[in-house]
Amino acid sequence: MLGMLRTPVNSIFLGLAAMAVVAVGSEPCAVAQRPAYPIVQEILVRQNCSILLAPAESNGGGKKAKFERDPAICHLETVLSSAHMEESIQDKELHRSRVTINEQEYVLQNISDVPVVFVVEQNVPNGWQVDSDPQPGEVIPASVGDSKQDKVAVFRVNADPGQAVRLHVGERHVRPLKTKILKSAAIASSSGL
Repeated sequence: MLGMLRTPVNSIFLGLAAMAVVAVGSEPCAVAQRPAYPIVQEILVRQNCSILLAPAESNGGGKKAKFERDPAICHLETVLSSAHMEESIQDKELHRSRVTINEQEYVLQNISDVPVVFVVEQNVPNGWQVDSDPQPGEVIPASVGDSKQDKVAVFRVNADPGQAVRLHVGERHVRPLKTKILKSAAIASSSGL
């Protein structure tokens, strides 16, 4: 026989943090489940899908907040990297660039019974640009002393109770190659004349 105990109303989980009690023979056996999270209005998400649940009321305990991983709330799909060449002719010069694109799609699920805002922080390395639709709400400088990145793109995504939303984030790096001077015949043949 299977019975479910409900979590308190202030739990972020809709029954996911409930304790399942299973009757085995004559004695019930408790199955440990995920602990209940506090009510949150914002969930901070780092680019590896680690999350920080920010309580609606500030925590006065003085403890440093800890990022956790919970695939029920955030996981990555379609993590891709690609490269291609781009060329253009300007004033008898052939300009070539090697373009690298990194992209990933966040799947963010609000498992609470109140609306939340996911605040997704995507590190943008030096020399790279955000290439996403939608664009980030803001781009802020990275923390001092971090030489590998110079900015952080911040996306804000609203989610209603029980709603799963997707966010595509892309980054683009352009590395110019050596410019080549073209002869008149090469310009005419490349323009189709």
